[in-house]
Amino acid sequence: MAEMDVDAGTKAIAFTTNNYRCLYPAIDPTRPDLSQKGKVIVITGASQGLGRLSFATSFAQAGAAAIILIGRSADGLIETERIVNEINPDVQVFRFALDVTDETAVNAAFKSIVAQVGIPHVLINNAANFPPLLSTVESDLDSWWLCQEVNIKGTFLMTRAFLKETGPTPSHPTTIMTLTSQASIGTGPGMGSYSMSKMALTKLMSYVASEHPTITAVSLDPGILPTEMARKVPYLADVLLDKPEVVGGLSVWVSSGDKNYLSGRWLTSNWDVEEIERRKDEIVQKDLFKYRIYADFATNPVVHY
Repeated sequence: MAEMDVDAGTKAIAFTTNNYRCLYPAIDPTRPDLSQKGKVIVITGASQGLGRLSFATSFAQAGAAAIILIGRSADGLIETERIVNEINPDVQVFRFALDVTDETAVNAAFKSIVAQVGIPHVLINNAANFPPLLSTVESDLDSWWLCQEVNIKGTFLMTRAFLKETGPTPSHPTTIMTLTSQASIGTGPGMGSYSMSKMALTKLMSYVASEHPTITAVSLDPGILPTEMARKVPYLADVLLDKPEVVGGLSVWVSSGDKNYLSGRWLTSNWDVEEIERRKDEIVQKDLFKYRIYADFATNPVVHY
């Protein structure tokens, strides 16, 4: 019996020749050229998982001026703050224990953020819900819909509140990164609700990019990591090998310099960013990293009434 290729999923969507499942020099958040000095970073889902281990830690290493931690668990946020302070005691940390689907709480949090540290520079939409692995006919309506509420409504509310504060043409470089998933481009067994929600978020980012051309809005696939959420999927057990530092470093890289050519596009953490940079003209000219319907469309279509 042939040995399973644990990198098959990574290879299947490999745009670049080199693909990384560990932190590598080009996205090391301690690089001077990736410094986030003076920036205010807002992170949802920050009480655990990638919010803590990928994003909060990486932006702390990159020297952000302030990191805003948003999540439902007050205790979890306190622990994330402790870790951030341990990495970089100079970073201001603010905690907001709230549900991202609560419109009033989300709007109030952004008003408070702006009052205390000014208009944010970066928003990372990381909060997510993952329902039980069930087919469409087996799914319970409440758990199926909760996934849509958290993943789509919650991300919409956070993004809208952020944009209301930044305005249509921010005076400083502004970035929104929304976590998508490889599940959005496949039909993993039992992942119907989750997959659809992540696909919808990619479309949300394409609209933000279209409506706010000076803001960089990217759909970010974190890879295949051993998070609490991913461990709920038995058939992924042997391939959860990506390190949380990879998507963390990538998020800092996306927030550095001019990455507007990636706005409205889908980006996975495994791709080699140096090759991405070398091929940016190709990416723009061919309009890559977007969902499409593929077909051999008619050359001279005739329309009848």
